[in-house]
Amino acid sequence: MSIPVTRGHDVLDRFAGAAPEVTRLRALHPELVGLEQRAYDELFHPPSTGTDTGVSAAERAAAALAVAVEHRRAPAVSHYRALLTRDPGVAERIVARAPLEGHASPRTAAAVAHARQLTRAPAEARLDALRAAGFTDPQIVTVSQAAAFAHHQMQLAAGLQLLATGESGTGTDPGAPSTTVDGGPRFTTDVLTWRPAIRPLAREELTEAHRTALAGKRPDTPYFRTLGHDLGILAVRTAIDLAAFTAEGGLPRAERELAATAVSLHSGCVYCVSVHARRAAQLHGDPEPVDRLLKYGSTAVLGRRWKLIVRLAAGLAPVPATAADADVQALRELGLSEPALVDLVHCAAFFGWANRLMLSLGTVDGEAG
Repeated sequence: MSIPVTRGHDVLDRFAGAAPEVTRLRALHPELVGLEQRAYDELFHPPSTGTDTGVSAAERAAAALAVAVEHRRAPAVSHYRALLTRDPGVAERIVARAPLEGHASPRTAAAVAHARQLTRAPAEARLDALRAAGFTDPQIVTVSQAAAFAHHQMQLAAGLQLLATGESGTGTDPGAPSTTVDGGPRFTTDVLTWRPAIRPLAREELTEAHRTALAGKRPDTPYFRTLGHDLGILAVRTAIDLAAFTAEGGLPRAERELAATAVSLHSGCVYCVSVHARRAAQLHGDPEPVDRLLKYGSTAVLGRRWKLIVRLAAGLAPVPATAADADVQALRELGLSEPALVDLVHCAAFFGWANRLMLSLGTVDGEAG
């Protein structure tokens, strides 16, 4: 199926409400503006470079549409529904959350179910249904990337619209889970082991293009060798990661890692918490606040600045987002600049993406498979 090509258009600006103030805030980080559009193009209008894993345009768009529906983000729903013009009945059923069995191919139905699971309960995501529908390991990576990236877009749009207008554009969801960790998984700053649920690329299969795509990362780790099945999106995703977390100025790096930790706590990603809580503690120079956050979640006693950063980041994590303008205004009153607030939104949204890949494509030692 062919779909309309939208290269050159800024879909994220549209998803965030297309207000002039959104555009102005995004322009504070022009590199990320271009990279976000490149990631969208790579996933939904991939170039013919011979690296396509074989996930159809319709399957990718259907997964993203399911994510947009869960987030109640009307501009994104309209956009991804338009990519399914050859399958309007399938699109309407996805929007209505109606069963797809008998109305869509088994692959499309499995992709949509996987996208919904990754959006709402990523810690419970499994790959059996995708395999049963005929998805290969590289295709599982691609469809997971499409769904996780769409979730990232929705979080990013909500956060940017909140900064620009005081409204996230989604309303609240009374059923959204709390970030309080009591009774949940045990979070730690210990070094953990992540084990892929699909076959990662062998080290000898990594090409120079893989190593270039992962500049600044460790390309030989199981996680990146798993993501290496889809090199196109991996390269752009790595660039977004580095731009969001290492750009000079704006939010201090320890607080970027704090935002990543807060979102990962909400998602239940034990591995991501261990990595980024450890970095936040090291950069901050005092492990006590991080230890309290891991023990008590959103109820932890923290300094006001850290408390508000955690609250805003965690408020972007539910589906749909529950972040409030009062939290933004309180951070402004504490002296956070506009670039720092945009950094905070980008780092939180990136970990909505990262958590969903970590949780669906592998497990941590000691967790149930």
